[in-house]
Amino acid sequence: MFRRIVCPTDFSSAAGKATEYAAGLAKSCGAELILLHVVAEMTYPMRSIGTISAFPNLQDELQKRAADELEEASQKIASGITIRTEMRNGEIHEEVLDSAQANECDLIVIGTHGHTGLKHMLLGSTAEKVVRMSEVPVLTVRAPE
Repeated sequence: MFRRIVCPTDFSSAAGKATEYAAGLAKSCGAELILLHVVAEMTYPMRSIGTISAFPNLQDELQKRAADELEEASQKIASGITIRTEMRNGEIHEEVLDSAQANECDLIVIGTHGHTGLKHMLLGSTAEKVVRMSEVPVLTVRAPE
């Protein structure tokens, strides 16, 4: 049914639930699981002079910590499946979609926090953007709050 599944993670509880679900699905289908983390580009006001001078290696540090957490997350997944990790930089939803296409994935499994109202308006929804723009099926997994 599925040959390759991409599961983006931001290491939140919602992403953890999605990862568990994706791993179980990959195991039942004999699919490869790609565990993806995207380090968002710093945008204004984070790119201000004060931030850059106070934290000159911030982007590098974010990369290193994310790589460590990605490796740890892949180690927690049940054995018996092929797991590959991938790190990218950029707009999260764009990189998730690009990874799915570049890796010829059959499915995207993504966690959602289920924010509504003002919180949704202010924070936006990466999962929603992925669902709307994806050319492959997307399975959303909502973690209880």
